[in-house]
Amino acid sequence: MRLETLFLIVLNMSTTASIAIVAVLLIRLAFGETGVRERVNNVLRFKEPKRWIAAFSAVACIIAIAACAANPTVNEMPKETGELYGSYGFEKQVYMNPLSSFIATEGYEEYYTLTENALILTDEAGNQQKMEIVYERITVDEHEYKNSFLVEGTGVPDISSYKGRYQYALTDPSVSPAYRLYLLDGEIWLAKVHKDAANVQKNEYFWNIFKIKKLDGELPVKSALVGAQEEVDAFLALQKDFESGYDTDTCYNITPEYVRENSDYMIFKYNTSSASFLLYEGKVYSLGEWFGGFGVTSMALADLDSDGRSELYFTYSWGSGLHRSHAAYFNPAAKQIVTLDYTHTGGDMLLTDNHDGSLSLFTAAISNLDCFVNFDIEGTEFISDIVFANGQISLNADL
Repeated sequence: MRLETLFLIVLNMSTTASIAIVAVLLIRLAFGETGVRERVNNVLRFKEPKRWIAAFSAVACIIAIAACAANPTVNEMPKETGELYGSYGFEKQVYMNPLSSFIATEGYEEYYTLTENALILTDEAGNQQKMEIVYERITVDEHEYKNSFLVEGTGVPDISSYKGRYQYALTDPSVSPAYRLYLLDGEIWLAKVHKDAANVQKNEYFWNIFKIKKLDGELPVKSALVGAQEEVDAFLALQKDFESGYDTDTCYNITPEYVRENSDYMIFKYNTSSASFLLYEGKVYSLGEWFGGFGVTSMALADLDSDGRSELYFTYSWGSGLHRSHAAYFNPAAKQIVTLDYTHTGGDMLLTDNHDGSLSLFTAAISNLDCFVNFDIEGTEFISDIVFANGQISLNADL
């Protein structure tokens, strides 16, 4: 049978049937199928579907077309919140408030970790600032965006060329400074919002905006000890008759800011002997050995035993003949120091917070040593995670 004859037969059938058959034939012929005689016979045996089936099919097609039109392109859709989790590094400064004197020059290092409920800022020395966040995603309103600058038009980065523009208000509006995250096509901007109660015209505005990029690996493992004099006199009054054996030994407060903000622990250390102590609930506890070593070298908080109270974890080194380093923790429930069963000889160690409630231990190198209360420390090789298993806190590696 000739193809022209077939189409005449089909067109003499009902409208609904003929349209359906012609569409099927055109699709199959376009893709070059064989077996024309068999296909023709199938067409001649075709029975017109019931009216309700045809109507249902038409409605289904309309719904499918409408859904596709409402979602035109995948690449313009904002990322799911979970895809934002991870660590980021500073890439460049997009905006600086005219009142600010800080310029992030080339080589500036700062890191940003986004978890399910926290934003953690880590500076070059490893000092951390942690704040609670809630992801609230909206489409960027260009007028509101421009109005968020102290002076509109002065150094304001233009976002009109970006097709996908989304904003996350990360921190609670009452928090100062506040942070916002912008997703602009393939770029991610982190904006710091300054609160200014004295400004009657505009009480909050952008302080700076950094373009950030997701890191391929983990954050650099760094930390630093910085001595201060706050609350030292109160500590010495409790310590009373301690003698280190050095006439020029001076005590400093070396409590990291995040430990101070999230616990009642206060850590003190002497700059010549490196003798290190914990002040907790009015009592003083010695933090390991120190003679011939660096004393306490790093600190971290974690509630590994899940009793609702964070333990204070720390590393320390000692030994003039054989330099050795240990990891230990203070148990606030038992009010005692527990040293983990591992000794690293010939070097020092560093603890790092993994931002998920766990801790890791690294070998470490100390640099920029001014005295035992002022130095930088950087992790070199991974040793083990510190875990809670079988009712006890220990290293999870067979060392």
